[in-house]
Amino acid sequence: MKAKNLMLSVLTAAMLISCGGSTKDIANPSATSAPARTLASINEVPTSVTSILNRQRLSDRTIELTIATSSFSSPVKVEVILPVNYNVDPLRRWPVTYYVAGTNSNQTTFRVAYDGEIQTQGFNSIVVAPSGEAGYWSDWYNLGAGGPPKYETFVISELIPLIDAQFRTIPVRSQRAIMGESMGGYGALMLAARHPDKFVAAASLSGAVDTNFPTGMLINSMSPLLQYNPPDAIYGPRLTQEVRWRGHNPLDLAQNLAGMDLQVFTGNGVLGINQGESVDSLPSCALESGVILPESRNFHATLNDLAIPHYWEELNWGCHSAVLFDSYLPKILPRFQLVFGQSAPAPSTFDYRSTESQFEVYGWNVNVDSLRAMEFINLKHVSSSGFEIAGSGLTTITTPQFFHGKNKVSVRVDGVLTQNVTPDANGRVNFNVDLGPANLQQEYLPGSQTTVSVHRIDLSAN
Repeated sequence: MKAKNLMLSVLTAAMLISCGGSTKDIANPSATSAPARTLASINEVPTSVTSILNRQRLSDRTIELTIATSSFSSPVKVEVILPVNYNVDPLRRWPVTYYVAGTNSNQTTFRVAYDGEIQTQGFNSIVVAPSGEAGYWSDWYNLGAGGPPKYETFVISELIPLIDAQFRTIPVRSQRAIMGESMGGYGALMLAARHPDKFVAAASLSGAVDTNFPTGMLINSMSPLLQYNPPDAIYGPRLTQEVRWRGHNPLDLAQNLAGMDLQVFTGNGVLGINQGESVDSLPSCALESGVILPESRNFHATLNDLAIPHYWEELNWGCHSAVLFDSYLPKILPRFQLVFGQSAPAPSTFDYRSTESQFEVYGWNVNVDSLRAMEFINLKHVSSSGFEIAGSGLTTITTPQFFHGKNKVSVRVDGVLTQNVTPDANGRVNFNVDLGPANLQQEYLPGSQTTVSVHRIDLSAN
């Protein structure tokens, strides 16, 4: 029992280090902020699951929102840092950059630990920072009971629409980016990979980007302890729920990131005395060299194997500290700003894989067989003219609004005409693809066999 308690203490210490190793006081943000005052100019925008309970102006540029949401059992705080010139032109609209923090950090981390207001003085983007605790930015499995907490649902389905409604944003993919450090690096790339139609750019700052790596896997398993929950509350035990882990792992989802501007940074675990790291950061050196560096290298190699362009930087110094993370920002933010200025369109052709039973991406909606156990379904070369699909069971596909004004759309499977479908009033067509018998055992479950059928689907309008 003593050995077990010691192991948990060591893991907890490692995860606390992974929050960012700030040398500043982030527990008392008011120490570096103007006195809080009510922001009366923002109106409450309730939805079916969210409402703003309170708003405070923490400084001339930073607003704190307290949000009630069914994704969490208690209200969550979010900080919004406005661009310097936000109030100069009341008609101007702005890109949005989402910052997702590391373990045990909160909504204040970017502003306080990394001098967020100073870092963004020349950055023409709103920055939004929600509190992340130790949740790996995911909807928790909770032994099959589901959430709360539901971090992914909150960020993607609730926070993004709320910010677009509350502030003068440009609410399109080409004007939205996401970044994070440590657990937040995982969160940034995971959310971007699962929702590539939401973000044009993503950056990992010494991110824990491969939960297949044994030590990273162990840290993820134990992270719920920091929120007084049992181990493996996030995805379930790896032995019986590996497919859930892989369905959220940036490395396993790397193909989804094609067409996005990506930045991946890592240190090497050598204390950067000349760069400003102090001996207080020594305990975090092993975390950077033994976990973050190999995970980042694995992800970098995977992107290279997939021929996905990205910016990669492996520094010759750096422990898992706020000093290291802070050093990345002067490189990341200008690149985000450059990407925003390009207003890049969404890719006309894309690949996507998911373990979800229902998902929508770039306007395509996919529903898998209700009998099918959890497994990956793979879409390749998806365009308005068709796609390749790999999986099992009867799968229902609904296209984007490609077919306005068309009478019929022919669906061919492997070159054979199988059906003619009438577009709906919005120009979408709905059809089924038979991928053979549904697999009844989860993919990756020990002893299970996952049989996959692959078909080419061609669509042509008449």
